[in-house]
Parts: sequence; C-alpha cells; structure tokens
Amino acid sequence: MFTDWSASLASIDITHAPERRVRAWLAEAAQHQGALDAFVAKCAARLGDASSVRGATRCTQREADQAVARGELLKALPNVGIALESGAIRSAHVDVLAKVAERTSVDAVAGGALLAVAEAKPADAMRRHVTDFVRRHTADQDLTARLERQRTLRRAVLTHDDMGVLHAEFDDVTFAQITSAIDAETDRLFRSDGGRDGATQVRTPQQRRADAVASLLLGRRSERAGPPAVRNQMIVVAQTDGSAHVPRVGPLPKAEVARLACISDLHGLVFSKDGEPLWLGTRVRLATDAQWRALITRDGGCVGCGADPARCEAHHVRWVRNGGPTDIDNLVLVCSHHHHLIHDKRWKVGRKADGLWTLTPP
Repeated sequence: MFTDWSASLASIDITHAPERRVRAWLAEAAQHQGALDAFVAKCAARLGDASSVRGATRCTQREADQAVARGELLKALPNVGIALESGAIRSAHVDVLAKVAERTSVDAVAGGALLAVAEAKPADAMRRHVTDFVRRHTADQDLTARLERQRTLRRAVLTHDDMGVLHAEFDDVTFAQITSAIDAETDRLFRSDGGRDGATQVRTPQQRRADAVASLLLGRRSERAGPPAVRNQMIVVAQTDGSAHVPRVGPLPKAEVARLACISDLHGLVFSKDGEPLWLGTRVRLATDAQWRALITRDGGCVGCGADPARCEAHHVRWVRNGGPTDIDNLVLVCSHHHHLIHDKRWKVGRKADGLWTLTPP
C-alpha cells in the first residue's frame, strides 16, 4: 500500500525547488514520517519480539529494541500515539518519554507535562526538562539504588579491528567528572591550535577530542594549562529542598551531593539583579565565570539544539554593537553552529511565556 506514496516522493524535483518550498516539503514529510513511525511501532508491539522486528526490517538490534519499546509506550499512552501520528512529535521524542517512564512510571508520564514539552522542543533539547521531571518524580532511595546499580555495571572494552576502539560505561557522577576533564583538555588543545581562527586547519574536532582522551590517559597534559574553564567544569545544581542534579546528566541522591560537597568547591548563584557579578552592563563584553555557572544552570546547553555547555558560547540577545549589555538576562548559551546562524543567517532568538529561550529560522 506504500507503492504510490513512494512513487510520488520520487517524482518531486528537490534540486531546483526554492528553499522556502523545500522547507515546507520537509515539514510535511516530517508529519507523515510520524504517522509511519507510529505504524511501525504498533507493528513491532504486535509482534512483541525485537528479533522478529529485526528480521522483517533488517534494522539493527538497537533499532528493533527501540521500535518495540515505542510500541509498548504507545499502547500504554494513546495520547502519545496520537501526537506521533499527527506529526506533533517525532519518534525520538517517544524514545525520551519511554526512558523517562522506565525511570519513573508510565502513570507519571501520563500526566502530559512532558508531552507538552515534546510538542514544543526538539528531542535533544528536552534534557533539562527531563532532568527536572525525573528529579520531582523519583524518590531519593531510588536515585541511590540507580547510582549503585550503575557503578556495579561499569565496564570498559578494548577492541581492535582496523583501528583501536575504547568503549567505556560509567555511573552518572563519574561520567560527568570524566566528561569535564575531557572537555577541559579538548578546549586547551583548541586554544593551542589557534582557536577559532586556526584550529580547523590543524585537526578536526573529533581528532582533537580523541587526542584529549589520549593525553589524559597517558599523562601528557601540561600542568601549566591551569584550571579548566567553568564551561568545562562539572556543575551540581542544588535545590532548596535538598535535591540536586548535574546538567545534562540527571538527578543525584542526597548522599552523593553531600559527598561531592566534601571534595569540591561550592559557588552560590543569585538569580537577581542584586547579584552584581551577573549584571555587568556594557562595560564588559565577555561572560564571567559566575555568569557561565548561571547560564549552564538556566539553559543546560545550547538553546537551539541542546549541545553540551563545553561546545557553547555566550550570545548577546541584544547585540553588543547595538548597546546590548553583558547581563544574565541578555545572554543565552548557543553552540558555534547556531551562533553562526544567528549572526550570518539572521536566525531569531526569542523567549517563550515560560521564560525559556528558543531559536527560529528567518
């Protein structure tokens, strides 16, 4: 029954179509893709076996497992299926909701709060909302059990085929600490390669990250490099109720927060104009360390795609040349790619009613 549909798509001349028309086609295709993904998920749930799904579709085992998980979630939450079929969300959103249901409960996800977020944001930009949701719906003893289980399951595998491969899995806290160290070393190498003006001529970002891992493992890092920039530090966001989370990693049990407090420097942040380090006016152009901590806490990553803070820059919503101040309410985190789209392609930075920043094309 898909033959006519496939033939119609093949007949469309995308090469010579105007860009605005291509965008419209892409949006329409995404809507129909949602309906197709929902159909595949329902078929997978009907079969109930990832091996059968893999045999029928020739997909990977991971994709087959995801299809079955999506189908099971759609059975449990019909409103999510309706959103997927209508194109309001994508299959990646369903995967996020399924993982949240595993960590909390289907009943918690059924409330619809996360579905509303999924309908408004790309799946990879939902992480901050997911973290807050899981923190609110997970008991401290469950977080402790999860962290202990992760530490029990830690592993590293070294393999060699055409090239050597290191695969490692860690608990959330250790992963955040390792990521911070790698990001800091990657940033040091980026600066030593010439920064924005020359780094791409020396090695690719992937090569630089690989070199950072090797440098750390082999002890080559120069002690003269100094402490890592704030954007590369592990930041723990603590709430007044005693709960806490690591941006882009997840909530932490209270006992782990207490342990980290014993071995880490603590910095308080005040989200008020009484907090002078966060509001600097036009006399300072670059974001300070305090502002970086505040931006990571507030935005979690790029407001356009959710990229890690280590890959982000502080963008002035009202540009500096137009008198825009270096104040926390005039700064947003954006990755280099989206920063270029803002300045070169005139993408718009906007703020929604809930206070969250968004990016939209011209």
